[in-house]
Amino acid sequence: MDLKRGDLFATANPSAFLGRGINSIQKWNSRDNESLYSHAGIVLSRMGDIIESLWKVSTGDLYERYEGSQVIIARYTLLTREAWTKTFLMLLEHYGDSYPWWRLPLHIIPPIAKYLSFSGMPVCSELVAKAEYYMGARHKWWTGTCPDTLVDEWRHWKGFEIVFEGILKKERDYVGS
Repeated sequence: MDLKRGDLFATANPSAFLGRGINSIQKWNSRDNESLYSHAGIVLSRMGDIIESLWKVSTGDLYERYEGSQVIIARYTLLTREAWTKTFLMLLEHYGDSYPWWRLPLHIIPPIAKYLSFSGMPVCSELVAKAEYYMGARHKWWTGTCPDTLVDEWRHWKGFEIVFEGILKKERDYVGS
């Protein structure tokens, strides 16, 4: 797979209990009445290094963490080197921050999650939406954004293309494909 820094991803059910709960709430609030993806993050390198907000904002390996999971990967095709530098520096500012679990219930009613963010610490999808803002791909209202909203935007907004969707396999399985 041809990953690029700045690619964005969403996964289905990183945790069976939490993932199903997130998808139920997202489906309830969704305009298209669909929700498959319950977690999101950002690709840092073509090798699959990622940054995401889990227990903390941390880095990892896309293939190690999500092999065998349903994944969608989107690319903002208008991303410039300068915009990526600004985005990367913003991500570093959040690196190591603890996950704001208290904010998850606010997403039951999206406008509450949009307007109540005292700490400024984003949940996973808000971190991606904030990155998109720094990339120049999105408006400034990153708070209250859920994974399902991101995926809908990737599918329908100009400047985005879906570069992969399916069950993620180790990178070596894509060589020669």
